[in-house]
Amino acid sequence: MSKQVWQAQDGELFDSEEECLLHERASLFLVDMNHSESDRNERRWGMQKNFSRFFLEGFQRKEDFWKYADSFRILADILDGKRLDLPRNNPPS
Repeated sequence: MSKQVWQAQDGELFDSEEECLLHERASLFLVDMNHSESDRNERRWGMQKNFSRFFLEGFQRKEDFWKYADSFRILADILDGKRLDLPRNNPPS
């Protein structure tokens, strides 16, 4: 008997639909943070301004790391599937 698998848009296979959806949301987040419209996408995901720059380039100073603690908490909730309200289609200006 075969077991059911779920395939994400990028081709990755998962044992459950929940794992697949979490992967797709995380992938969407990473694409958005690496996009040229980073300001808009930070608002879309509820992140603090310039979080994507530090996220991609690295947090070189501990002060910068702590400054973005709220964004890290949001990111953890997104990855855990606790922020289904994100991303917003029309982020606030």
